Amino acid sequence: MKKISLLLLALTVSLPAFAGFVEGEQAFNEQRYSQALNEFLPLANEGDFRSQYYVAYLYINGYGVTQDAKEGLKYLQKAVDQNYDMAQALMAYLYSEGKIVPEDKEKAIELYQLAADQNNISANLNLGVMYYKGDSVPRNYQTALEYFQKVPLDQNPVVSRYLGDIYLNNASLRDYDKALKYYELSAKQKDLSAYFSLGEMYRKGLGVDQDMAQAITYYKYAASQNYSSAQYMLGIIYANGEGVSKDVYKAYAWFHLAAEQNLTSAADAQQRLIKNMSLSDLDMARRQVVLIQQNEMGKVEAPLQPDPVPQAVKESGDGASEYGAFVAQGGGSVGSTGGGSGVAKRRVLRRRRR
Repeated sequence: MKKISLLLLALTVSLPAFAGFVEGEQAFNEQRYSQALNEFLPLANEGDFRSQYYVAYLYINGYGVTQDAKEGLKYLQKAVDQNYDMAQALMAYLYSEGKIVPEDKEKAIELYQLAADQNNISANLNLGVMYYKGDSVPRNYQTALEYFQKVPLDQNPVVSRYLGDIYLNNASLRDYDKALKYYELSAKQKDLSAYFSLGEMYRKGLGVDQDMAQAITYYKYAASQNYSSAQYMLGIIYANGEGVSKDVYKAYAWFHLAAEQNLTSAADAQQRLIKNMSLSDLDMARRQVVLIQQNEMGKVEAPLQPDPVPQAVKESGDGASEYGAFVAQGGGSVGSTGGGSGVAKRRVLRRRRR
């Protein structure tokens, strides 16, 4: 009975603290950051690792409080010291990118691994990217694959695309059926690189019947969203008459649009066409640029649509936790999908450690 009484006492004591955390989360989700900080700060000072993570996020970003990276790092380190995977993944990202702290790839990998050992999605994702690119580690597609397999693919189309790339381009792991599957999954989430890769598979007949009409459909959607490689490829197709009537005006137009995005190969191709054009041809080609800009750019419907009921599709059955956003420095998001090894979300997904 004594043990039961002590347990009940412990539960009673912890209830107000838990309530404060829930209120802090609600305030945070509603962007009432000052109120969130008021709820989290006392809990963080009492040692609650989740609250320490949130306080760090708020201070580093300057949300609801004057921005103070040093203070934020202090709380973040406290959460790291308590083996909180979200804090470990965030600190790893900061070291990896040299944000707020000096760049230290070895420290980043160490922290990512600690978080990955707890099935942290962000850590598995970033480690997968690092091994895929050979960023501060030896390039190893098999190791990258093992990390990517632990990430729910419906949460980030980049992972599906990397899996597609591995199965398409790596000779020892090549599996065209899997490549097609993962590219389609990524494309359903509007990943333009995946659409381009699908176009390549159908254009070259890689694991599918060669189908130029289907290839052009995929290229054209990506091109209409200003994906320069797809624009360049359409230029090649129209210049050579691959599955379509040869059309130097359309070829010029697509090369031009890609060249405007500083794609050197497209600019060179455009110049080669110009050398063989009369002034009237050049005028017609320029008109074609305007027609495409007016009628196609941003107006082509995506060939593949998301499934009606999105589900977490995994390469393996391993479980994985939800993960937290990486922080902003100044005002923008740190760790967006566009740079470095980080592939992070701007929103924060909470995960309670069990």
